[in-house]
Amino acid sequence: MPDPVPLLLLHPFPLDARFWGSTMPALSADRPVTAPEFPGLGGAEPEEAPTVDGFADAVAEVIGGLPGRRAAVCGLSLGGYVALALAARHPRRVAGLVLADTRAEPDAPEAREGRHRSAALVRAEGSGPFLDEFLPRAVAPGDPESAATVRAMADAQDPEAIARALEALAGRADRRPDLPRIDVPALVIVGGEDALTPVASSEAMAAALPDAELTVIQGAGHMSALERPREFTEAVRAFLARRVDAAG
Repeated sequence: MPDPVPLLLLHPFPLDARFWGSTMPALSADRPVTAPEFPGLGGAEPEEAPTVDGFADAVAEVIGGLPGRRAAVCGLSLGGYVALALAARHPRRVAGLVLADTRAEPDAPEAREGRHRSAALVRAEGSGPFLDEFLPRAVAPGDPESAATVRAMADAQDPEAIARALEALAGRADRRPDLPRIDVPALVIVGGEDALTPVASSEAMAAALPDAELTVIQGAGHMSALERPREFTEAVRAFLARRVDAAG
């Protein structure tokens, strides 16, 4: 039997690697797991003008330091955008993909402008007013515990890092043309109540990937790994063992 493939966990916006606290123990039971942080968030050093492609290049360097120089990559939301960029820019580093609560299409012009307005708001007034508007849509209704966890983690972030991440999100590339060329097994996961990257976007992405399967976690919103950690980890562990480890 081949050794289990290492796993990288890429966290969502506007949080940090602590997001994976409820899933890391179970995922680590099978394989080495690393959870890097994006510039300025958590304990990571800030960058002047970060980009999603730049995030992906940095993740490729992390994978390059691992045994075998390849890894399975699980990204949620922002982490999913980075995972897609990684697969497009550094395909030899990727052994398998888990794309959770994310999408391949870029922001529409009005959404892009909205992110830039939000970045300006964060710089002018701090992150509180932006988070007041954004975070309630990131968790399924009726889950105050998850909402409180997400809010506490977001409140701990540097406002300038949040503003810069918003600008990075606004400038991300359209990854739909890349999807047919991503020739590794992929698992697309989405919360059934995800209001930010809805099920239809995940269905379209899974259909465009050459070798993908789709899992909808009922009752979860955009932060599905935190809201429904048991269902999330079960889906990821089964997929990696069945599709990625077996391929070596």
